[in-house]
Amino acid sequence: MGPGRRSTPAAHRPRRRGHRNRNATEQALTRADAFATAVAEAGHTVTATLAYGVDSAAHRAAARAGRATLAVLPCGLDRAHPHDHAHLLRSIPANGSAVLSLYRPGTAPSATSGLLAALARTVILIEALDHAEAAMRTAEAATALRRPPLSPPAAEDVRADGTARLLTAQRAVLVPDPARALALL
Repeated sequence: MGPGRRSTPAAHRPRRRGHRNRNATEQALTRADAFATAVAEAGHTVTATLAYGVDSAAHRAAARAGRATLAVLPCGLDRAHPHDHAHLLRSIPANGSAVLSLYRPGTAPSATSGLLAALARTVILIEALDHAEAAMRTAEAATALRRPPLSPPAAEDVRADGTARLLTAQRAVLVPDPARALALL
């Protein structure tokens, strides 16, 4: 477990994973905010990396709602990834939330997809490029755990082609809004 208290409230709540486009569309950022806020207000812990775009938007939305998040780092706890999000990393335990890493301090960034899928009861895939390895690996890991990802309708943008492919192949469950996602939890 990361810096902060030995046992944080975030570590004991059901977790939902918001995921993942680092160069997200405005629509994706709006959706990430809406889904993360709804999930957090329903008493679930938002679990995400500190990545640009959807992940960091999910942490910020939950924090604005006064709710806990769980940040999963792909590196040691001694650094933020991406580096520009060091302030976000510091703010998470300061607000009673938690930071988790499987890696020793000084470890360079590595994969977290399997860990994210395992920690979250549900992966909510907001927007993903088809070749976005981390997002698609997390969706695959969730599916392998028999927890198909939930996804809002894919935007008509290349940045959502992975989401569109998963929905078309019925490898993700369509959730048109946060209320439908909460009903499925």
